[in-house]
Order: sequence, then C-alpha cells, then structure tokens
Amino acid sequence: MTRYTSRSDGAGRPLTALIGDWAAANPRIRRVWLFAAQARPIGVTVELQPVADSEETMAIWMAHSEDWRRQLQERIGETFELDWHDPDSDAAGPDGAGTLVYERAS
Repeated sequence: MTRYTSRSDGAGRPLTALIGDWAAANPRIRRVWLFAAQARPIGVTVELQPVADSEETMAIWMAHSEDWRRQLQERIGETFELDWHDPDSDAAGPDGAGTLVYERAS
C-alpha cells in the first residue's frame, strides 16, 4: 500500500501528492521524505529500491538524479534540494525532522 501525508503547499494539490505521484510512477523509488515544507527551499530525500548492492544503488542515483530533479521541478514549481538516502548507512531514514510522504508497497 502506498502512503501519503496530508501536508499541503497551500496552493492547490497537496505537495505530498505531487511528490508521491511522481515517485509512484518511478519503479526505482522506494521512499521519499519531505523536509521543511513551510520554509523555502524545501528538501526532498529519495531512497531507491534495493538492488544487488549499495554501490549499484549509488550508480542509479548518479545516473538519474538530475532527470528526477527536473521532473520534480516541473511538478513542484519552486526551488528545492534533492538528496539521496542510503539505507545501508541508516535503515531508520534520513536524519532531521522529515516527513515520510511516499513508501512503495513491498
């Protein structure tokens, strides 16, 4: 089951839905966190679906992160920071006060 939060950007569709719809359309995305949605720029942290080892996951991130940034920029319409979360370094999720806005069904 896919989860979304109800946090809104205050202008139309909830920001979490915009990000969640993008992530759901990309089978490589496992989880997405949103940071400081009230402040600008916002932060978006992405965790990828597991692959054979973490080095392959990092290579996927490096190959696709700029395309993903552009895709999200079109949806969000404002400046944001896009980061990668390596679950090998912290299985609980990224540090900080982020909100999990998307999680792909197992």
